[in-house]
Amino acid sequence: MEDSTILNTTTYLEALAQGNGLSEIEVLILQGLELIHVGKGIIRCKLLVTDRVAGDDGTWHAGAITAVMDAIGAASVYSTGDGLHSSADLNASFYSAAKIHEKVEVEARVKGTNGRLKSSVIEIRRERDGELIATGRLWMAPLVLKAKHTGSSNLSKL
Repeated sequence: MEDSTILNTTTYLEALAQGNGLSEIEVLILQGLELIHVGKGIIRCKLLVTDRVAGDDGTWHAGAITAVMDAIGAASVYSTGDGLHSSADLNASFYSAAKIHEKVEVEARVKGTNGRLKSSVIEIRRERDGELIATGRLWMAPLVLKAKHTGSSNLSKL
């Protein structure tokens, strides 16, 4: 039987690939995503660079690349089954560029922990020749939200 966290991660990424998601930015950067493998602590996928995520020079915008690293890295951390986490630090390095209509491969692997923090390493390579485009290291902290119920809401007074 498949782990429910892996199933939830897969379902979430498939929805984004089809253009359905809660965040417009994730839909923008991940629409058309092709999943290769979703496992505990690892995500492998392919993505087509479109004009929607390209800069004026026709290459994949560095901000869009970084957003992909954050989203896929976060999915790899979630797939470990330790609950929701939020980004605490993301370092990105860029080595090459990808142009519109090029397909890239994205791999994110959970590599370590430091207390309650988890680290994911993300690599993005050109599918055609395997050339390294960018790498990232993402540190994530557990997301713990505590809502307090006060019995009344100040929102109705606005």
